[in-house]
Parts: sequence; C-alpha cells; structure tokens
Amino acid sequence: MQIVEDDIRVDELCTRREYARWLVRLNSLLERNPKHRIVPTISLSGSLAVAFDDISVDDPDFVYIQALAEAGIIPSKLSSTSLFSVTPEDGSFYFNPDRYLSRKDMINWRAQLEYAILPGTKEQMSRIRADYMDVKDISSDTSPEFFADMLTGEKSIIRKVFGQSRRFQPNKPSTKAQAAVTLTSGRMAEAVQHELLRMEAESSSRQAAAEEIKSELLVRGDIKNFWNEKLLVERNRGVEVQKLYIATLQDLDKEKNLQAQNLTENMKEKAAMDCQRHLILTLREEIEETSERLASERATYVAEQCNIQELRKAALMDQEGILDSKSILEAEVEALRILRTWVEDEAKKSQARAKVLEEVGRRWKWDNQA
Repeated sequence: MQIVEDDIRVDELCTRREYARWLVRLNSLLERNPKHRIVPTISLSGSLAVAFDDISVDDPDFVYIQALAEAGIIPSKLSSTSLFSVTPEDGSFYFNPDRYLSRKDMINWRAQLEYAILPGTKEQMSRIRADYMDVKDISSDTSPEFFADMLTGEKSIIRKVFGQSRRFQPNKPSTKAQAAVTLTSGRMAEAVQHELLRMEAESSSRQAAAEEIKSELLVRGDIKNFWNEKLLVERNRGVEVQKLYIATLQDLDKEKNLQAQNLTENMKEKAAMDCQRHLILTLREEIEETSERLASERATYVAEQCNIQELRKAALMDQEGILDSKSILEAEVEALRILRTWVEDEAKKSQARAKVLEEVGRRWKWDNQA
C-alpha cells in the first residue's frame, strides 16, 4: 500500500500538489463508504473540461487534482458559483500546485471526506462557540464540514493534528508530518488499522504456507535433491572455471613473453632514439655556433658596408669637386682660347695696319723723292 513516497522528510513543508495526490490515493484505497469515496477513473469518466487553468492533462498529478475538483472538494471552474462566495472576475481558476498547503485547506479538504452534513447542523454550528481565538480569520468559503470537525472536540481531526492549541492560524503552511496525521485521522485511522491487520494476516498466511511447503519438500527429499543438483552444477562449474583459469594463466604467460619481447624492442628503439637525439643535439650546437659566426660575420659585413658607403659618399663628393674644377678649367681654357683668338685677330689686324702704314710710308717716301 504505497500512499506517500519513501524519500520524503517529515519536517519539510507540504505542497498542495503532494497533499492532493496523497488524499486521493488514501481515499480510493481505504474508503468503504460510497458517499465519501473518490475513484479517479470513475470521477474523470466523461469529463470534458479541465478544472484549473494551471493544471493541464499532461501534469503528473492531473488525475488526483481533477478528481478532487470533480468531487467538489476544492473550488474550480467546475464548481457552482453558489457554493463559493469568491469567484474570479475573469472566470479563471488556478490551483497553484507548488504553493505550500495551508492549515485551513489541509483540514477543509480532509473534513469534506470525513463528515456528512445533516439537516440542522449549520444552525447547531452557529450556536456553538469555537475553541480557537482566530476563528474569525477563517475565510467564509470554508465548507461546513470544516466547522463540523471543530464540533467533535477531542475527537476532531484538528485536535489530532495540532493538539490543544488555542490559535489555529489558518494560513500557516503545513508540514508533511501534519499532512500524514491528517490523512490517517478520523475514520481513516480505523481503516488504516484494518488494512495493516489484513496485511499482517496475509503476511502470516504466506509465511505459514511457505513453512508448510518447506516441510513437505523436506519430507519428500526434494530440497536435498535440489541442492545436490545445485552442488553438482556448481562443481562442474568449478571444474570449468579451473580449466578457464589454467588457460588464462597460459595466455598470461604468452602475453608476458610478448610484452618482454616488446620491451626489448622498445629499449632498442629507445637507445636508437637516444643516439639520434644526441646527434641532433650535436648538430644543433654546431648550427648554433655557425649561426653565431654568421651573425658575427654579418655584423662585420654590415660595418664594412657602412664604411664602403661612407667612402662612396666621400668619393662622390671628391668626384663632384673634380667635376667642378674640371668645369672651371674648361671655362678658363675656353676663355684663353677666346682670348688667343682675339689676340691673333688683333695681331693680324696690327700686321695689316703695319703693312698699310709701311705701304703708305713707302709711297710717301717715293712721293717726296719725286
């Protein structure tokens, strides 16, 4: 008889989802009065609409919550508006399955499955004063069965759960331990006791039958034969295991030899790799030395290139000076050539004038002589 899960902790707070599930399970299994019994498969047959907007048919606890709504235990979209004084303005109903269960809801749901309200009960409840100081804090939509439980005094479910407390605190969350006490109080206590006695009787009956069968088998020797067969099978299995063990040892020896050979080959390969590594290190050192030498030579080459560049610059400057001097000399030579030409021209002119003068002088002389 699995009503409550095995992994719960009694000091934890109980949710509305969990309590609805446990309440319907317990009621459908142990309730014998058809007026108070809820059978989910019967309650949901022919149901066309979900009772709450936040509980879909895919919800794991839809069957239990919908069954409570179908039975009228909790207000929902399926309830008549005349039964409850508060109706949502937009017509939506929410069950809030993961919200903690209040004390009022815990007792109210359970009381509706415990009591049957007879004519005149409401008038009697109005005349009797409740023992709780905060009874006025209980909402007006609470069922008459809730107050009927208060009237039963020490036998009430409330007293079984909360003891002689003077304050009920209807909106305070309930623990799972309180929920368990609520579920097993009232008429359910006797039903649970009968169920436990029945289970114990069945267990004793099964145990007695097993002892009888055992005695009969012992008398007939079936058990001895059975265990002899088992022993023979186990012996044969032991022989097979021994053979398998020997074969495994042989395979293990072969594997060891193979591993030894592989180890020798690996050692040789390792030695060869060490030699190659040493050779590579030597080559690396030589390469590093060569690199250093090349770096030094490169530095020398760069320095020589710098010197050559400086010498080239100096040669270019000298060449430019020579070219300038050459230009000056060529200009002077040209000037001398021009001067020489002028002098020669002047000399020729002077010679021509001298000849003319000489000719004039000779003629003048001839004229004088004549």
